[in-house]
Amino acid sequence: MVMIHDGGLEKKSNNQQNPPRFVFGKLHINSTMKAIVSFGIIVILMLVALLYFKFRKAMFILLVPTTVSVLTVIAIVSKKHRFVWPVVAISMFHVILSIYALLVFSFYFFFKPFYILMVSNWAFDTMHNDKNAAFYLQSAGIYSFLIVFMLFNAWQANVAIHYIEHINLETSSSSSRRQSHQPTVVVVNKPMY
Repeated sequence: MVMIHDGGLEKKSNNQQNPPRFVFGKLHINSTMKAIVSFGIIVILMLVALLYFKFRKAMFILLVPTTVSVLTVIAIVSKKHRFVWPVVAISMFHVILSIYALLVFSFYFFFKPFYILMVSNWAFDTMHNDKNAAFYLQSAGIYSFLIVFMLFNAWQANVAIHYIEHINLETSSSSSRRQSHQPTVVVVNKPMY
């Protein structure tokens, strides 16, 4: 009887894990990062078009998200985790900014609603003096936008951190396979007559 035992196979099966899946379990971590980068680039292009027509002097602010998007593309192509950290940083910055904006807007909504009315009248060229349905609808829209923006950025940071772990796992498993391959052991049992 001949038994072949490959030490490398045992090590591979113990370390091999299923990569995390996102978007309700439909997308692999690599596809999710590509989708996030694609969405970010589309938003940046829309903001460039909007700022070009309305506020050209503010276009330089988009250098930061553009740089982060380019670094993320480099991270996806080169599989280097250090280029993903800017996504985590900008996502957490946006989460903190959203929380702060929610606090400030809540203060004005509950204690100084006439300031919101004043800005709303200026923005939409109206003359409302009291809270009305439009005031509550606009406030609900602002609250909704800020909450969705905060949740999306928290999810994006979560995906980026999982992507860093995924890259580290891939590089460590591929380097361990290259560096130390376990020898194949053949055990031959000689029958005893």
